[in-house]
Amino acid sequence: MVVEGANDRAARMTEFLPAPLSVLDRVRLELNYLEWGERVRSLRQRVALLELEQQEVRALIQRRLGPLQRECDELRQEVELLEARLNRLLRVSQPLADEELDEELLRLRRQRETWRQEEFRQEWRGSNGHLSERTTDDAGVGQRLRRLYRSLARLLHPDLARDQEERIQREQLMRLVNQAWERRDVEQLQRLFAVWNTDSASPVADGLEGLRRGVAQRQLEEVQLRRRLSELERSEVGQLARKGMAIVERYVHRQEELLRHELAGLRLRRRRLLRLIEERRRELSLRTGSHR
Repeated sequence: MVVEGANDRAARMTEFLPAPLSVLDRVRLELNYLEWGERVRSLRQRVALLELEQQEVRALIQRRLGPLQRECDELRQEVELLEARLNRLLRVSQPLADEELDEELLRLRRQRETWRQEEFRQEWRGSNGHLSERTTDDAGVGQRLRRLYRSLARLLHPDLARDQEERIQREQLMRLVNQAWERRDVEQLQRLFAVWNTDSASPVADGLEGLRRGVAQRQLEEVQLRRRLSELERSEVGQLARKGMAIVERYVHRQEELLRHELAGLRLRRRRLLRLIEERRRELSLRTGSHR
């Protein structure tokens, strides 16, 4: 009886002994891991929503300014061609057709393209010709893109929404996913998958070292996300979006005015060049006729 009583007292005393240091470390690390996880998840959502907002602003700007910008680009190319024709006419002694005048411009363009290809080959030689490695890397990126895109489509498809508000959010997120897919932006797809995937593996089963690695990874990701958040907030589109749609509209209107002004100037240059080309051809024709 005395022995049994002593054993009972010893058992009760062990209940109040402090836990082993490894157990305390594990509990602290698990709490730390969860805390960093909440920080990272909150930052992921902020980055994703900010990118979505800015994509909407970019889409509005592109919708309004895109056609004008394309018209400007086409006119610039046409003016460049007309200037090259006029310069060629000023150096010849007989009137030439447009096709003949364009030969030199095409030759120069082919020459520039040859130079670019040669520079590209020189770069490959400088990198020990790792063409096969780059090709393999591109194939790996393509596979990762497809895998991430399919996973996100399964996670975010609008048909999975439980109500209309959630459906609208899913449609916006899928637009963000589609835009990242078109840009082949693996980093953006990975970020979206990390935000909305709730089945990510936990390092708890890997012991103390696994938890430490998990905490370190989340700390590093937090730094990267804060950097990305800062880039988005400081960007021109980010500053516009933060000021509201009224400021965005004012910006777009101002850019439209600038592009229309540029278009007017390019059209004027085109008319002037066409007139100068025609005058030079008449002058060369008269010279050629007088010599005969």
